[in-house]
Amino acid sequence: MRMVALLAAAIGIIVEGVVVGAALFVVGGVIGAYSMSLNGADPGHAQVGIRVAAVILGALLVALGAVLLAAALRRRAAGRLGHRTAGRVGPGAAGSLGQRAAGRLGQRTAGRLTMVALVVQCVVVTVAGIALGWEVFAGTLLVLGALLYVQLDESETPPLPRTADTP
Repeated sequence: MRMVALLAAAIGIIVEGVVVGAALFVVGGVIGAYSMSLNGADPGHAQVGIRVAAVILGALLVALGAVLLAAALRRRAAGRLGHRTAGRVGPGAAGSLGQRAAGRLGQRTAGRLTMVALVVQCVVVTVAGIALGWEVFAGTLLVLGALLYVQLDESETPPLPRTADTP
């Protein structure tokens, strides 16, 4: 379930990057077409500034989503710290020191990327809640929820067996 949530969040952030970049690029075009002055600034400078911000912000969001997507797919392909190779022994076994260290490093990196995405998504949700409609706010909130689930999920630990004493 954690991988599905990470995939959904990554795809959501990629879509947000494309939409935000395109919307800001269109706003830059509108500023140039109508010679709008933003607080007394030259319309040509305002148009260039908005379009540069559109490209940079859109590219950063798409890159963040792509890295999260790669982390989700890599986690799926490699398994989780030996779950697929638990029965093997020898140099290729999952219990080898090098593979365990690489698995921990990959999990730490994915955790840090998820935290960065969570912070960025909080900003996006705040802007969407203030300036955009409730549909956009709900969509960005859904992506935030998926990221929060990925960050707080501890399903790697096996569940405790149920006994007569546990409810």
